[in-house]
Amino acid sequence: MNQPKKLLIALALVTGVAGAVPAIAADFSCSPTEVAVFSNRIHVKCSSALQDGTTTIWYWAVSTSDAQRANRFLSTASTALVSGRMLRFSYNPADASGTSFGCLTKDCRTPWAIAVY
Repeated sequence: MNQPKKLLIALALVTGVAGAVPAIAADFSCSPTEVAVFSNRIHVKCSSALQDGTTTIWYWAVSTSDAQRANRFLSTASTALVSGRMLRFSYNPADASGTSFGCLTKDCRTPWAIAVY
């Protein structure tokens, strides 16, 4: 019997040394409902939110200042959205650096990796 093959597209979006994993890492699975492109960021909105203490995270975003990283994020997120697949974001819960490009600390995080499954 042939087993169905699962598609897994994983793209490290690490800033800094390639292959580096942040000291504090967590994962969140998401069914994307929106992929949006702005002048300063690309974001994904999930059908359900991550509860992080008193913070409710609906959005996952990367800056457009690194065009290659932004394009990989957009391609992976769009693939999941149009194919009805899930996304997995790997992120550092303490990372609030996204505020510099419009990712609000109250509802958004910046992942260091994204995967379609």
